[in-house]
Amino acid sequence: MPWTTTRQRCRVFVAIIALNCCFWLAKAFGKTDDNPDILLLTPELVRRYGYPLDIHDIITEDGYTLQLHRIPYGRNKNKKAQSETRSPILLVHGLVGSSADWVLTGPEKSLAYILADAGYDVWLGNNRGNIYSRNHTSLSPTDRAFWDFSYHEFGIYDLPAMVDHVLHTTGHDKIFYGGHSEGTTQFWVMTSEKPEYNSKIALMIGLAPAAFMGNIRGPIRKLAKLTYLGVWVGETFGYPELRSRSTWGKFVLSLFCQNMVNAQFFCSNLLFLVAGINREELNTKDLTVILTHLPAGASWKQVVHYGQGYIDPGQFRQFNYGEDKNLRMYNSTIPPAYQLERITTPIALFSSDNDWLATTKDVELLSARLNNVVFHHNVPISIPFNHYDFLWGKSSWQQVFEPILRLLTQYQ
Repeated sequence: MPWTTTRQRCRVFVAIIALNCCFWLAKAFGKTDDNPDILLLTPELVRRYGYPLDIHDIITEDGYTLQLHRIPYGRNKNKKAQSETRSPILLVHGLVGSSADWVLTGPEKSLAYILADAGYDVWLGNNRGNIYSRNHTSLSPTDRAFWDFSYHEFGIYDLPAMVDHVLHTTGHDKIFYGGHSEGTTQFWVMTSEKPEYNSKIALMIGLAPAAFMGNIRGPIRKLAKLTYLGVWVGETFGYPELRSRSTWGKFVLSLFCQNMVNAQFFCSNLLFLVAGINREELNTKDLTVILTHLPAGASWKQVVHYGQGYIDPGQFRQFNYGEDKNLRMYNSTIPPAYQLERITTPIALFSSDNDWLATTKDVELLSARLNNVVFHHNVPISIPFNHYDFLWGKSSWQQVFEPILRLLTQYQ
């Protein structure tokens, strides 16, 4: 068929119009952000700043291929020969995040680099479904079944596979663990459903810890009210992919969200409307890089599972499919609750009064249910940390990173 079909002519016409619009917008608002970090993947980001990085592909018990990124030592002192003796720490991202979350703000401001420079063997996890973990032994991302997972599967399959691989590779008996948001949720799932993993973690560090969701704030509550609809759609048609940022999307964001651009106010609100408003802690120089790496891919079933926690406040349960399927899967019309009292790992929590997703009331409920909280720092409202400031806030060094380094030394 010749290229001059009506459909192809329309595509060419639309592409030309779009390009002209972008050139006009670039002229009107200024140049696009030329920061190369916008387009670089985690391994490229890490190596760009002079750190070593190894890539490890592992396969979960149910067939998903996960990619781990390892920074075995820091850049200031080459201690490669001593890497066997360096304590390993596994860091796992939150919902729609990736390993990049731990390095986006660059050396001396990102936790992964700070830990590597402090002498730790840093491992960055990637859950199934994000841009680094989109392979399976028999399924394709185009298959409906590929996206049929929530944070339950992260705790049952993904995190145990990561922990076991780090232990096997390093030869250590225990590792440190750090999770942000959903990275904490899957830890609660793992250590309650598979309590034998408690003995494999020397200390768990939970940033913006998420389990109970009954007190979330902000516009996200509107989405949470559609949870029942989300279950019906997923069970009827398949749970869709929550797609990662496309190359086109990154271009548009680099156009509008760069520093000193008039529309940057709008871009910052993309984060604030979900995580909590905090202009004081946001470094606008990092905004474009952050937004072009987030979202990094997920399943809508993860969002639906969190929504179930909002409409069933005070409960932290396995996925609710409805009475009929619950009865087939769980032998009960109500999903089983996660038995948090089974968790014996020492736990350090970092929370904030200004976090709209991991709210103070919900974190207090979680803390009361955990038996081994050895440290809990709640950032007061006078320092209005939002959900992401634990990773990228201007005060994250004083409020989060410095206490973490002290805790790790204590639990060596």
